[in-house]
Amino acid sequence: MKQKNNIDFNLSLDGTLIIKGLAICLMLWHHLFYQNPEYGSFVFQTALFGKVCVSLFLFVSAYGLTVQYSKIFNKPITETFKFQAKRFVKFYANYWVIFLIFVPLGIFVFGRGLSVPYGEASHIKMLIKDILGINSFQSYNIAWWFNQLIICLYLLFPILYFVIRKISVFLIILWYLILRLQIPLFSDVIVYWSLHFSLGILFAQNTEKINKFFNRFNQFLLLGFFILTFGILSVFRNYEIVSFFKGTDVDAFLAVNIAFLVILIFHKVSQKIAKPVIFLGKHSINIYMLHTFIFAYFFKDFIYSFKYPILIFFVLLAICLIISVLLEYGKKIVHLPVIIDNINKKITT
Repeated sequence: MKQKNNIDFNLSLDGTLIIKGLAICLMLWHHLFYQNPEYGSFVFQTALFGKVCVSLFLFVSAYGLTVQYSKIFNKPITETFKFQAKRFVKFYANYWVIFLIFVPLGIFVFGRGLSVPYGEASHIKMLIKDILGINSFQSYNIAWWFNQLIICLYLLFPILYFVIRKISVFLIILWYLILRLQIPLFSDVIVYWSLHFSLGILFAQNTEKINKFFNRFNQFLLLGFFILTFGILSVFRNYEIVSFFKGTDVDAFLAVNIAFLVILIFHKVSQKIAKPVIFLGKHSINIYMLHTFIFAYFFKDFIYSFKYPILIFFVLLAICLIISVLLEYGKKIVHLPVIIDNINKKITT
């Protein structure tokens, strides 16, 4: 029987939102300063570290998908198609709202024509690919390269779920392919980041084993261990101690480590303290999709005019958060959540 003081290493909804909240803060810090060493070594190094946000988003996305998919795993394959369709409806509904607002603003108000991101390529073709979220690094908003990645991983998810469930050693094989053979599959980007995504699946599928193993140890000892591990991985990540384990190669394991830290820390902390981070997590997708417009395309001089990195960061965060809140309010006015819910009901019937 489980002891009362045991920690549940299942990530709750609040836990995933906390990680998303942390991830979006890291993303803003990364994008603001990773190309600006003039703000000093500490800011620059922490901005490079901020790239771990990609792994964090992939980890929690895979974790959430796994928890949901495990409920229908043994059902007919049509349930898998319905499962994926619902995720794409939600993704595109939110993406298109931001696309239809900010791209026209960029073109007609701020003078960022289609030739800026698309060059001499067919603007109609590129725009269609952008609307579908599959334009990668040639997207109107360069941060939207992540859209193509997550769309492909959504499609691959049932296969990854099945393989990892059967043979977790698949992760080791995948890691080897990424670092050594570099065999193309969809694209190098998809292959590379699929490991980070897969660890979220692996974590969710093995939470009972994780609970059983880690609850043997003192909680403060565990916390110390993961803080130490976080420090070691961070050094390996930013300072290239080992040639085959550096940079974003480390991020998959940092994401897992951060997940453990979030569970351990917020197990002991009042939910009131966690609420601001949870609130950020709820708005993280909107902030991801729109923040580049604010600090890079529309109001660059204004954002960077605050001089001090911490002020620059909080000004951008505040602006993005206000816009996100207004967007969510606007969606309710036009009944978008109800429309999405009705579409999903039709899909599942």
